[in-house]
Amino acid sequence: MNTKINNYTKTYDALKHRMKWKVSDKRILMSIASIYTMNDTKLDSEKLLQLADTIKRRASLFSSMRSYPRFTTAAMLDVNFDNSEEKVELLYDYYEQFKRAKFSSGTFTYIAATILLTNHTEHLAVPTTIQTAKNIYDGMKKEHAFLTSSGDYPLATLLAFREREDIIQHMESYYEQLAKNGFRKGNDLQFLSHILSLSEDGNIQTIVNRTMEVADMLLDHGIKTKTTYYPAIGILALLPPEEFDVHQIIDMYEQLNQVKDFKWQKDMNVLMAVSLFVNEKIDHAGLAETSIYTVLETVIQAQQAVMIATIAGATAATSSNSGN
Repeated sequence: MNTKINNYTKTYDALKHRMKWKVSDKRILMSIASIYTMNDTKLDSEKLLQLADTIKRRASLFSSMRSYPRFTTAAMLDVNFDNSEEKVELLYDYYEQFKRAKFSSGTFTYIAATILLTNHTEHLAVPTTIQTAKNIYDGMKKEHAFLTSSGDYPLATLLAFREREDIIQHMESYYEQLAKNGFRKGNDLQFLSHILSLSEDGNIQTIVNRTMEVADMLLDHGIKTKTTYYPAIGILALLPPEEFDVHQIIDMYEQLNQVKDFKWQKDMNVLMAVSLFVNEKIDHAGLAETSIYTVLETVIQAQQAVMIATIAGATAATSSNSGN
């Protein structure tokens, strides 16, 4: 586990050294560092910046890809493709297809397009996957009109790859059961219910009980059950129980808190500690041979996508409001 932490902090330091005048929000650099760390890819700062410039040049005048989101998008392309420069045009093509399917313009649709690009397989037609994502999003909106927003586009796209017909009913069952057991209703609970609906286990009550156990164990070790942490709790609830080690997670969290640039980012550190922990388990616990492997990969990517979109969107808005 220490290797993951070391790689993460070293990658962050390299990004900070090269990009401190380009990105003012440390959380964006933390997000980019996590992308490289969790994909076991060595950062080439020059390559990343060149790719980000290519994305920016292709963007329209008022596109969010002219601001901070281009860096996280570039990182996602860089770790997934050897010929990442050649994928930029395809990214914009997918973005336009999302818009034609009535997704709104903006950062979240670009992230949805990036997810489609990095997860697409030959057996699924792109227009079909986009339409499935739209159907899932519309289903979310129907159940929770005031909670569901463009921020749910990335997750809807990831869920579209699961090809599960009863996904909305499944989500709603988790939402209601968790709300009855002390979880606070809202967008974070909706996201948690979406994560749990990816479970291969058909017994909803079993997964709900497991989710409550994980939350209680974290609370026993000083990590409160904040709504911000709901996605992380969901990731851990889906992990095989024998692979869950709260002590290792707390140790990783405390290591991150000791890093100078991270000590004021405790919420981010919780999410990172959980993601790095589960990422390590996926790599080394033999989970690659099990059905849970793809589920956990998807959930970590969903968590990462929403975190990146939220940070980048908020930062871009702040930048825009300040006249940058």
